[in-house]
Amino acid sequence: MNFPNRLKVSVGATDKLKYLKSKTGVTPNILCRFAISLALRDSVNVDDSSGLELSGQEFNSSTLFGENSDIYFCLVSQYISDNGLESDISKVIGSLVEVGLHKMGHVKSIKELALIACK
Repeated sequence: MNFPNRLKVSVGATDKLKYLKSKTGVTPNILCRFAISLALRDSVNVDDSSGLELSGQEFNSSTLFGENSDIYFCLVSQYISDNGLESDISKVIGSLVEVGLHKMGHVKSIKELALIACK
């Protein structure tokens, strides 16, 4: 299993990323990393990611994960293995972004974003 070169998120996630960027100034790729980390931290199961429509913003894997792409690949791969998921890795990542962004829905400032990390 390998990371695809390009990854898409849903239209809803794209809208949330735009909103959060306007409130915090944090770029969408960093917000996605944060969202994935939140979803993985809380051990959320995204077992039904097959119906997720990934027709929103598209990212290069190198932009989305940066120099830590190997770490994210290991984390997501382990998550897929631990949960016995059969979904495509792109769908799982898209679902993790969705879940994490949902957890960040109340954020209206960089300070609030930082507070989530401390929980």
